Amino acid sequence: MKRFSFILSLAFAAMSSSLAAAQDKHTDDDPPRVKRVVKDIPAKAARLDNIYRVKAAKTPSGFPVPRYVSLKVGRVNGRTGPSRKHPIAWQYRRKGLPLVVVAETEMWRKVRDVTGDESWIHKPALSGIRRVLVMESAALHSKAKDTARITALVESDALLDLEECNESDWCKVKSSDGLKGWTQRYKLWGAQKLY
Repeated sequence: MKRFSFILSLAFAAMSSSLAAAQDKHTDDDPPRVKRVVKDIPAKAARLDNIYRVKAAKTPSGFPVPRYVSLKVGRVNGRTGPSRKHPIAWQYRRKGLPLVVVAETEMWRKVRDVTGDESWIHKPALSGIRRVLVMESAALHSKAKDTARITALVESDALLDLEECNESDWCKVKSSDGLKGWTQRYKLWGAQKLY
């Protein structure tokens, strides 16, 4: 059996050290009092069972709430309300980060992140592409069972594309370089059932 081992951190480790150094500096480009979400994933992910549910027919977008989205770009401001006049509460700096839409207006989406924090993000900064954040080191298997051949090892904090999940709570994921495999749903934030 041939085993592959890879680390999917999408240059996060390199970004973390440079951004951590930059956090203490304020430039004219940075809005005041911005918290940058550049930290390790929490030991316990945000709860998703306490969200008000709205059917697709009753939302401005025509999609149900809650639903998963991901960041389309690598620098996104999360505001305290649904307009540019509201102060910036968070600045997300990780392209592809999965989020849950918990409310929406025509042009703004209120999202919850892996830490449980909520903010409003302008609609064009979000993508409907399903991505997941690996919560703990995980083996990817060739089939949806523990005894299947391991095709890859993934470290915590990696971002993966979510292809599907089955009734047995196994999810098929894919790395940015095309490696695929199955792992258990509980190891992934962004794969939990919302309904």
